[in-house]
Order: sequence, then structure tokens, then C-alpha cells
Amino acid sequence: MNEKTMSLPFIIYDPECPLCVRFKQALEHMDFDISLSFYPLDHPELFREFPKLELDKINKEVHLILDDETNNILKGHEVIEYLAKRNSTVKKFAWLLDTDVGEKASHFFYKSVNKLRESLHNHCSTCRK
Repeated sequence: MNEKTMSLPFIIYDPECPLCVRFKQALEHMDFDISLSFYPLDHPELFREFPKLELDKINKEVHLILDDETNNILKGHEVIEYLAKRNSTVKKFAWLLDTDVGEKASHFFYKSVNKLRESLHNHCSTCRK
């Protein structure tokens, strides 16, 4: 297989979605115990280097690519949980995510934000392509 040009781990974001761009910008200013990269969903190498990715699924929820060899891809609320456990401030409370209540809260938070993103996408003239 060809050598990868994209740095792992990375989040795929929609550069046409204002909420996605703001989410990316906020994450870039946070302190994580990993080096996190960001690539737009129209990155020329994305689907060549990661052929198992599907554009329609990426458009529906956030994806974080951890490892291309094991095809370890987190989606939706899994991304929120992963990032929370790796943020220097939040990880002190990350054990809460391992409880039933924490998991429900993570699902609810992600579902609410994703619903807002979909609503913005449906009403935005530049987003609807």
C-alpha cells in the first residue's frame, strides 16, 4: 500500500458547514494528550487513502480516524467521548462517561448538536449542494 500523507488521528469536517468549522476551530485551541489533525471532507487524498470511508456517512455524523491499519474509525458520540478522555481539563471527569448516565449524556449531547447541524445544513443556501 502507498505511504499515507495524512496525519493520524484526524477528524473529517465539512468546510462548508459553519458549525463544523467552529467545532474544528474550538478543538484546535484545546489541549489534548494526542496530536489531532483536521481534514476537510473534500481533501484530495481522503478517499484514496481511506477507501472504506463513505461520503454519505461522513455527511451525517462526525468521523475521527484513529488508525488506518485496523480500520479504527470513531463516529458520532464516540468522537465526543474519545476527545473528552484526552482533554487535559475534561479527562479528570471522563470516568463519568463510563457510567450509564454519562453515556446517555454523551449520546444526548451529540444528538442535540448533530440535530442543530442538520437544521443549519437544511436551511443554509451555501450548505445545500
